[in-house]
Amino acid sequence: MDRFEVNRTAGRLDILLSPKLRYIDRAGEETERFLQENAVAVNSFGVLLIMREALTNAVLYGSRHDEDSQVRYSLRFESSTLTMEVEDDGDGFDWKSLSTEVPDIASECGRGMAIMTLYSSGFQYNDKGNRLAVFWRSA
Repeated sequence: MDRFEVNRTAGRLDILLSPKLRYIDRAGEETERFLQENAVAVNSFGVLLIMREALTNAVLYGSRHDEDSQVRYSLRFESSTLTMEVEDDGDGFDWKSLSTEVPDIASECGRGMAIMTLYSSGFQYNDKGNRLAVFWRSA
């Protein structure tokens, strides 16, 4: 089933989407709107970059374009902290073995953790590796 469902409440944005790359742009538009409406004082470039990286990984690697799976994306803004969560139905991955170092320029993958280190206040994965939470402290 093809889906892109948006739910907005005070200080919260929740999106449920089918694992399709085409929905990432729509999630970006919803993210920009959320940041503006809630006057979140963070680097929006960094938020959008990490959102794209996380959703791309969830679609390509977590869900593997499986039509029966879904990706959950949310933003919360409370107590001057923006929290982004991305979760897929996949098996997860061994995030503990990855480096936060910027990979070689010729590398085609492995930039996600370095990007999150540079553009957020912090992040964490669940043990399974199929759920990511990223945090920003608002100025």
